[in-house]
Amino acid sequence: MTREEQFGLESHDIWGFFQHKFSRIAGLAKYRPFFERLLRANIEACIEQNIFIVELRHTTGCLFDKQENTTGPKLVDKKPTMPLLDELAMIQGIINDVKTRVPHFEMTLILTSYKMVGQAHVTKILNHIKVGKERYPDLIVGYDMVNEEEYTPLISEFMPSILGAQETAGTTHNLPCFFHAGETHDRTITNMHDAVLLNSKRLGHGFQLALFPNLLQEIISRDICVEACPLSNMVLGYTLDMRNHPVRYMMHQGLQTSINSDDPGFFHYSGVTLDFIYVTLGWELDIWDLKKLSLNGITYSTVSDEKKQHLKENVFPAMWNSFVE
Repeated sequence: MTREEQFGLESHDIWGFFQHKFSRIAGLAKYRPFFERLLRANIEACIEQNIFIVELRHTTGCLFDKQENTTGPKLVDKKPTMPLLDELAMIQGIINDVKTRVPHFEMTLILTSYKMVGQAHVTKILNHIKVGKERYPDLIVGYDMVNEEEYTPLISEFMPSILGAQETAGTTHNLPCFFHAGETHDRTITNMHDAVLLNSKRLGHGFQLALFPNLLQEIISRDICVEACPLSNMVLGYTLDMRNHPVRYMMHQGLQTSINSDDPGFFHYSGVTLDFIYVTLGWELDIWDLKKLSLNGITYSTVSDEKKQHLKENVFPAMWNSFVE
């Protein structure tokens, strides 16, 4: 969809054009060999852009493989997917392989449910977190729910399940959440309020926060970071002019922010460099702003405090100085 084709359309109409892309590639993206290739390519693209912490929002239980029979290879039915622990082992193996070449690289998973699928899918992913964290406690770091906010259930509809997981002894106790919330200009949608009540560590998008000054101050006081996704917001019609992006003004009120990409492959780019370029120009950022936003990417990440300190003291300074030079 071109800029001209977007003109005069509501965000929901643009979403309609965008959403079907997931369906069109679903079979290929869920095929294990292709998924591995895609994941490795994305990691390499990030490393080339000096991104050394990748947090992948990932939905487990979807990958399938091929099987051999007497007539040759064929793809199995979609239902017999890879066992959960095999899927996590494959992802962890890719991370370990990358770290042999780039020791400071870190990657974690935020397991993600689709609200449009409903309660059963939320329960399934929460159970996957419970089981997966027993074997890979450092790989799985939290939980999220996604889909277009105006046309899918509110977070509040699933709150009993999430609270139940957080209050249950074991691997999901005090489960960290990183909710997509505030990707809308509709002030009747309360996902951000519910995300705060569920102790969400960050808010994905969050530009709706500009409509709620009291909630903004609460989020600032709780030191919750907003994951700004500027290019996604522009392509989907939420912000037609980057100079008017709400997060720009909330930053100057003390809101902690990081710069992120959201489905960049669908928008024909990779990593976050292009997002940084757009906000640097549109938000009129200076060198101090860029350094603060870059460091926020470490400070509010899901890696351990020990790793954050190592990255800030031993990795980031050299990369930053090289960038400045």
